[in-house]
Amino acid sequence: SMPQGASDVPSGPTTTILYEGSEFDFGTIDEGEIVKHLYKFKNTGDVPLIISNCKGSCGCTVPTWPKEPVPPGGTGEIKVEFNSKGKPSAQRKQVTVTANTTPTETFLVIKGEVRGKEQPVAKGN
Repeated sequence: SMPQGASDVPSGPTTTILYEGSEFDFGTIDEGEIVKHLYKFKNTGDVPLIISNCKGSCGCTVPTWPKEPVPPGGTGEIKVEFNSKGKPSAQRKQVTVTANTTPTETFLVIKGEVRGKEQPVAKGN
């Protein structure tokens, strides 16, 4: 049987992706705020760049990506929203970008400090 997720990997010619900045530090925010950031990228290879999936490391991190192929030399952007609700303390979330690139997976990081609300937080969850 095929390994899980093998069908997600695009076959055929591959290209390369270059991010303007793959890591974003949002600084310090108050718990409950939503951070939005655009990660700009360029297709630095010779074939159209096709992003098949982007997945956040948790449900609080939601990526939106171009569904159309990006031509060689063309640019695009991936929007990431991080919802800090219920997430006090230092945060570092990763978005996995799956595309017809070498390597198949590249990573975006959004990080920063979330200032908790004043009331004491219940322990354990």
